[in-house]
Amino acid sequence: MAKLTGDTHTARSEPLTGTVTWSNDRARLIAFEQDGVPRDPNDGDTIYQVIADNWQDANGTIHSDETYPTCLAGEGDAPVSMDRHRVELDVIHRDSGGAGKPDHIALQVHCLD
Repeated sequence: MAKLTGDTHTARSEPLTGTVTWSNDRARLIAFEQDGVPRDPNDGDTIYQVIADNWQDANGTIHSDETYPTCLAGEGDAPVSMDRHRVELDVIHRDSGGAGKPDHIALQVHCLD
């Protein structure tokens, strides 16, 4: 039997900076365009699930009340926003198996504007 090295149950996150082009606060999903990564029009949008239980606003205040980040929220009661907001995300990518695309998960959100 092969000996396992390292902790196979540990996920490492990575910080990404870019623009959120679409957001739905009820579904907690965003379309995200990473800085410096050209978007392939044949691939469609890269969708991230926002599971952050805290987030940071553009003034640096950390909110840990499980509210949806204000830079991602729609106007008034509208669940969808198509405002283009700059953010920094702390993310993980989960292989969903098979030939499908990985799941993208935003663990933390830092609003930049």
